[in-house]
Amino acid sequence: MIKRHIPALMLALSPLWVTTSSVYAEEAAVSQVDPVATIDSRIDEKKSEIDKISSQYDAEVATLQQLKNEKEKLERTSKELDAKKNRAKAALDKQYSRLLEDPNTDLATFQKQYQQAWADVKSNQSDLLDNEQSLAESGIKLSQFKQKLGRLNSDYANLKESRVDARIKRLNAELTQSGVIKASYKTTCSSSMTLGECSRQGIYLTKQQAVSSFRSKLVNGLTESILAKQNLKQVQLNVHISDSQTLKSGFQGNNDYFAEVQAQVQAHPEATAACKLLNVSSRYCLNGEVITVKQHKTEKHWANITVRSDQYNDSVTIDGVNYGSTPVDISLTTGQHRITVKKNGYETYNKSVTVNANDTIWVKLRPVKSN
Repeated sequence: MIKRHIPALMLALSPLWVTTSSVYAEEAAVSQVDPVATIDSRIDEKKSEIDKISSQYDAEVATLQQLKNEKEKLERTSKELDAKKNRAKAALDKQYSRLLEDPNTDLATFQKQYQQAWADVKSNQSDLLDNEQSLAESGIKLSQFKQKLGRLNSDYANLKESRVDARIKRLNAELTQSGVIKASYKTTCSSSMTLGECSRQGIYLTKQQAVSSFRSKLVNGLTESILAKQNLKQVQLNVHISDSQTLKSGFQGNNDYFAEVQAQVQAHPEATAACKLLNVSSRYCLNGEVITVKQHKTEKHWANITVRSDQYNDSVTIDGVNYGSTPVDISLTTGQHRITVKKNGYETYNKSVTVNANDTIWVKLRPVKSN
């Protein structure tokens, strides 16, 4: 018969999903502006600036190369014009010598050729001076562009770092949750169990269902849930029940026990949880602090354990509580636990294991040897 209980937690603990307050979470709720999105916008702006300056830099590099090519051409032309001027001078000198013997000797043509040669030389020298001035100005521009690119790239790198920090803070705020959640579960008890053992098992498994539901809701609600789920296996979220109220419970049929609970559930993820979930360096989570190996004695840490065996219709008991047949998924506190897996016709697996992190325990049952 199903018994109904007064849901005291419904009055004491509400609403059903409450964020435990970090300053970051409160500020984000007030502003309703995602800091990561703000930084993304600044990163895009900075990237546009970098692309613009890079384009100007490349254009100036091309201009500088063109000026260098023009200088080489002007220097070659300068040698040719000097040679042409010297030939014109030699021809004019020769005509002056003839003038002494023949007063009717024509000097005007040779004078014009010499004057034009000089004018070409001077024009070339002016072009060379202009070219050298342009080369100097282009070099200064390139230096300025290079310095600006250096500053922009430094700002860009700092923004990328800030973005990772913001993602870590956002995820930490999303992970540090507490709330009231309902869960129901029906279990089939072993015929060898007493009524008290069956009811305790039913309530325990229902609470585990509450922890599992809370954990799933927590992970699914993350802004970067897709990435987080890919790295979730090695992360301790430390989800546990701090208080609970049984709403309904009782036997259904011969061996079935049904329970519905309302539980206050909390998550206290490990210090580097956000870094592991986002697959970034742990330095973003530690902020230069050293995490000691020893934990506070009163602080409990939880791990998700899966028990599997190579047989069907077996029976799994952990610390004296029966959890039915494998596979069994359960959250256990870190430390020593007694795990028993048995099945008729097979030797019983009975072993004490140390739980340190999320893990899967594989059990191979050996057939009982006949005499």
